[in-house]
Amino acid sequence: MSEPGAPDAFIRIIDHFTAPARARLAGSLSGLGREEAALAQAVADEALRHSARLKLNRVLLLELHAAARAGELTAEDDAGRFAQFIERSLRPEFVEHLDRRYPPLLRRLRRALDQQRGAIEALLTRFVADREALEHLLGRPAGRLIGLSLGQGDLHAGGQTVARLALEGGTVMYKPRSLRIDTVLDSFLARVFGDGPDRVRVPPVIDRGDYGWAAFVAHRYCDGEAELQTFYRGLGHWLAVLRLLGGTDIHLENLIAVGPVPVIIDVESLFEAAYESAPSPHGRAYDSALMLIRNSVLRTGIVPFRTPALGLDGVDISAAGALPDQQPQVHAPVIVDEGTMRARLEVVNVDVAMAQNHPGPNPDVSLYWDQISEGFLDATARLRALNDDDRLASSLAAFEGCRVREIRRATKAYVEIGRMLWHPASLHDEAAAIERARDLLSRNAAAFAGAPSAAAEIMAEIDDLRHGDVPIFAMPLSRARIDAVFADWRAMRIDLEELTIRSSLVATDLNQRMRDREQERSGHLYAARNPHADRLEARRRKLAADAVARLLRLAIRGDDGTTTWITPEINRSGWLVQPVQPDLYFGLGGIAVVLAGYSSEVESGRADAVDGVEEALAGALRVLRTMAAAEKPATVGGFSGYGSQIWTWLALHDLRHEPDMLACAIRHAEALEREGFEGDDRFDIVDGASGAIVPLLGLAEATGDARWLALASRAAQRLEQAAIVDAKGARWPTAGSDEPSSGFAHGATGVAWSLARLVLSGAGAETDRARWQALSDAAFAFQERFYDEALGNWLDARNEDREASFHTWCHGSVGIGLAAGDLYAHTRHPRHLLTLRRSVATARGMWGSSHTLCHGDMSLRELFARAASLDPEGCASDPDEPTAQIVSSIEEHRGMVGGLTRAAFTPGLMTGLAGAIHGLNRMHPDCKLASPLLLERRRRAA
Repeated sequence: MSEPGAPDAFIRIIDHFTAPARARLAGSLSGLGREEAALAQAVADEALRHSARLKLNRVLLLELHAAARAGELTAEDDAGRFAQFIERSLRPEFVEHLDRRYPPLLRRLRRALDQQRGAIEALLTRFVADREALEHLLGRPAGRLIGLSLGQGDLHAGGQTVARLALEGGTVMYKPRSLRIDTVLDSFLARVFGDGPDRVRVPPVIDRGDYGWAAFVAHRYCDGEAELQTFYRGLGHWLAVLRLLGGTDIHLENLIAVGPVPVIIDVESLFEAAYESAPSPHGRAYDSALMLIRNSVLRTGIVPFRTPALGLDGVDISAAGALPDQQPQVHAPVIVDEGTMRARLEVVNVDVAMAQNHPGPNPDVSLYWDQISEGFLDATARLRALNDDDRLASSLAAFEGCRVREIRRATKAYVEIGRMLWHPASLHDEAAAIERARDLLSRNAAAFAGAPSAAAEIMAEIDDLRHGDVPIFAMPLSRARIDAVFADWRAMRIDLEELTIRSSLVATDLNQRMRDREQERSGHLYAARNPHADRLEARRRKLAADAVARLLRLAIRGDDGTTTWITPEINRSGWLVQPVQPDLYFGLGGIAVVLAGYSSEVESGRADAVDGVEEALAGALRVLRTMAAAEKPATVGGFSGYGSQIWTWLALHDLRHEPDMLACAIRHAEALEREGFEGDDRFDIVDGASGAIVPLLGLAEATGDARWLALASRAAQRLEQAAIVDAKGARWPTAGSDEPSSGFAHGATGVAWSLARLVLSGAGAETDRARWQALSDAAFAFQERFYDEALGNWLDARNEDREASFHTWCHGSVGIGLAAGDLYAHTRHPRHLLTLRRSVATARGMWGSSHTLCHGDMSLRELFARAASLDPEGCASDPDEPTAQIVSSIEEHRGMVGGLTRAAFTPGLMTGLAGAIHGLNRMHPDCKLASPLLLERRRRAA
């Protein structure tokens, strides 16, 4: 439980300290043939050596260097001194030295080795007793033992672990636990799905009470598309069954793909209790959203999920995810320069090992979202039919008395604390180490509901870890526990469960960093095949009302009147599913603005009333207020940080005219004033200082307070400090890219636009404005470097060599054109008019990438509408065509399609359903709702 060992450097010392345990084992191998006994002895010896290495290597490294520093190693060369250390470590005096310096070390080591030796003896004794019975699993006599693999999992309950036995008649798995639950589960699956060859299943088993034997499951890739579809539908079946049975811990190593059948090989964690966390300050809706995510299908371990667990930050260990091209590396301690006087411990990055959970060598789960979802819905319908006929409860009763394991604390946490307890410093002062472990486990229990918290439980965990075991909690199932899990299933909202599945699959797809998704994003897959303008206004209104109804239907509501949603969203670990945060881009701020805007359009007669809008808005605002008060934004930007909060509350104030909303905007600006821009390293519109400028200008306009112009000037000063200015123009470092970005949302164009708007506001002194204007001009010059006359579009500065170009707000011509149009409306400068005309020309006909504001048709329509109004001569267009294209596309695709998230439900403004609602509202020619694309307060006249 410490470090991976150096296999040869300390081998004589390791042999010396494991010799008693190995000798005792050699005397207890009766019942095995001579060759079998020799095989078992060799495998067991290596298992005991491995355990000893993990516990001794750090001590031996420390003692090696201590002896060298003390001048005790006197040989002439490096190899001689190392050999000298080995020799002195085999003497009785060294044992006495270890006892003085590390009093518990050898006593704990002996107990750990003795436990493991006894567990191996028990396995071999049980094999001898059950050899003939194994024919039931193998279909033929077991025959001789020809292979043995120990340590197929962690050590538990006195050194016990899963083992694989290769026999002449085939291979079987030994499990040191009751396997009754496996038998009951497979019978349950047969009742639900029949007994066809492709139904989901667990391996056949022989249960012996305290232990058992299971058939070996051999991995096989699917043969063709039909088998792949069956496999992923089977994953959906498992999700439905495990959601009913409260199943957990079905991670990548516990599910094996056997052609079209996903076989779960370890089902010891069923009927897991749903623990509620301590209430958050954000209200019952937010807490319910967390509970949904924690207790939904996500907790099965099948659905992709990036774990925040200690040492696994960002790793996806799920059975459906864990894709080979999306896993981050993890830290692992290793000995380097082993066998020399330079030997030392280093922490290195290693790849996460691939398991056998995938049905093909290059799995693309995104192709089978529908199969997984359909499998879940189909199996849930079967289970509900059984429930309606009163047959489900009696089927569940068969599980009563089965022994189950509770996953009450993350295994990785145990590993890290166990490593600490075997550290030389801990062995030198064991009492202090035990107190550290007790404190860590206690604080972990305070943070995670269900973790052991009683003093006796924690001390028992520590005792296990001190002697080489990972603690385990197992108990027989009571009828009360079964009934509680069953009641939770009956109360579940299937729409939210399916939403969670799809959101998680979206997150997995987005995390495939090595996979090129640009072709799909720019492929215009969602263009209307038959766009038409018949009854256009009625159709627009219906789609908007339907989208609002769906947004409300998939809301999560608390009994305290609060409202929220869950979404796929990105954080530092990658894409994951979580409750919406307070930001404008993905989060609650954008959703609240859209609901308030829709309510305003209904009042004005330009939208159809939908029941529940005001109630949902009030609930969302309650959560938004508490989140804004309790959590400090991670950025200063206009869509994710302080700037987004200022704009959100300004937009709400303009719509609702409630003084408290303007006060909220001011409070966020005051917090930004205290925070400052010195720590900003993003700089862009979405996350950085440039994104705070225009919201602050809006606040100065709303309040008449020049204080906010001064704060916007501070943002400009940060941009001046960080600018890269040379013959290419001006640009800023871009997060996640080696090259500074062009474009509006993340690049030089957005920064140039914000500086130009600051100049137009009159902020600062004349000399300040002159500098800002020059920097803005240089940033626009950088953008213009990437305009390709032959292509008729701007190349992406990050991928110039690949000649990548986009027709989007975030990175492409739409954002460039909207910025140019806005500045042309203010200045009438011909440079901006030329850019506007270029952007319109290159974007014409580019419908169908998605229905979003960020990188889809809604921002494209915004460009065409503004350009036609500003430049009717050069940018004239049929005003109905964009609306007809979008309305027809949404109808044909049966709903809004997100860009990166495709058809999965995403509630937010820039990539989701709220943005589509806002865009549909703004299609009405009299709509005055502000567009977030330019962080404006109101729609400006040309």
